[in-house]
Amino acid sequence: MFKRRKRTNGQAIVEMALVFPFFLLIVVGGLIDFGFAFYNFLSLQQIANETSQWAAESFGSSIPQSNSEIVSHANSLRPNWWTGAFTVNTPFKGELTQDPGSQFISVTLSYESPTFTPFWQILFQAATGAQSIKLGAQAAYKIPKMITTR
Repeated sequence: MFKRRKRTNGQAIVEMALVFPFFLLIVVGGLIDFGFAFYNFLSLQQIANETSQWAAESFGSSIPQSNSEIVSHANSLRPNWWTGAFTVNTPFKGELTQDPGSQFISVTLSYESPTFTPFWQILFQAATGAQSIKLGAQAAYKIPKMITTR
């Protein structure tokens, strides 16, 4: 007596054809979302660097800048296409311990980079309560004792 085997030659390719689009959506969507988040982080860090340098050089001049002017300068550098929440924390002015008599100014920024893929939106909503990736950047710049014209 011969035992007949069931034919399953095409089963694996059909299963892969059904599952592959979802897998591709997760991987490609993750690359896109995290790529945008990384780009937004680099932009945020550059804004923090530029703002802290501008504030430190302004403090070194004869007309010191107020915190509201520093915050408005950081807001002016924000890209127009950013749709998430952009926050400029109150700038901090402090003393350097390594160099007595020297001061620095520190600027801290945060931005909520939106996610575009529905899978990652749901995942972030479940994990953090928001559909965005929270980013933060901080930069400190030493206030020069004397400013020369460039």
